[in-house]
Amino acid sequence: MSRGFAKGSLRYGVIGCGIQGESHIKIVAALPNAELISVCDVDEQRARTAALKHGARHALTDYNDLLADDAVEAVSIALPDHLHREVTVKAFEAGKHVLLEKPMATTVDDAQAIVDAQEKSGKKLMINWSNRWMPMFWSTKEMLDQGEFGDPMYVYARLNNTLYVPTQMLSWSANTRLPFWLICHRYDIARWYFKSEAKRVTAVCRSQVLKGMGIDTPDFYQTTVEFENGCVGNFESCWILPETLPYLVDSKFQLICSKGYVNVDPTPPVYQVATSDSYDHKGFITGEVAGEPRGFVFEAGSHFVNAVLRDETPLITGHDGLMITKALAAMVEAAETGQAVEL
Repeated sequence: MSRGFAKGSLRYGVIGCGIQGESHIKIVAALPNAELISVCDVDEQRARTAALKHGARHALTDYNDLLADDAVEAVSIALPDHLHREVTVKAFEAGKHVLLEKPMATTVDDAQAIVDAQEKSGKKLMINWSNRWMPMFWSTKEMLDQGEFGDPMYVYARLNNTLYVPTQMLSWSANTRLPFWLICHRYDIARWYFKSEAKRVTAVCRSQVLKGMGIDTPDFYQTTVEFENGCVGNFESCWILPETLPYLVDSKFQLICSKGYVNVDPTPPVYQVATSDSYDHKGFITGEVAGEPRGFVFEAGSHFVNAVLRDETPLITGHDGLMITKALAAMVEAAETGQAVEL
């Protein structure tokens, strides 16, 4: 993989100015080899605020207007999970390179349509599973590839959210499922490490807390994936943890290999901030330095821009996204039917 910033400048647009979209906007504005041309959101005031804050030329409310602008060469699409297909397909039809927020899609049909459109266009597509750029996951991958752990055998991964996420942060939580929202991050890492595809999926889910609040999506999923090469992954996620917890995210990752073991547990409060009025545990793997974004999310965005400018294949392609979507959809199906799904 090439190092440093690629030469040139990529003219860029961002569709969606919410939590993830604003992150993409900040990254593009901070990159020395990208130019923020346009931002777009159905909320006009949010688009205008983002444009003024980060120096975009245009603030739009119709993504078709952004895609029609020949000055824009590449776009980030940061929309709710279930809305990816139409916008992404149109972006490729308009001749744009695309950085698509995870998950790629919430159905296999939608993911396949995106891949078909990308292949027809000849443009770049990267799915933004940015956790690969977390230093602990990246260095583990390098050690695996160098044979330091022997053969990977088993992954246990937990990734949870507090109740704030499905009830307040997202207005559309009923339109997605935890395999697409959270499990996808850790499944991507496991698949990356195992270098293999899912063969058999079993899963369970339960609906009580959110359903009682009028939000029609399960509270938690537990799923076991057997891979073609014999590796096994055990993944679990919930998003009904109490809001009183100091972290929005609860995470645990264990990798067992034939000659080694990795344990990633970022929960302990390694960055504590206290004033006379409050106490907080703050994140430590991403943030801002001198007003500019840093960390794994920034690195993922920079990688995409560099891949386009250098005409290189991004680390996470449309094919990766399609194969991951097939496994995630199998998790949902297995949990809903109570039957194992063979892939």
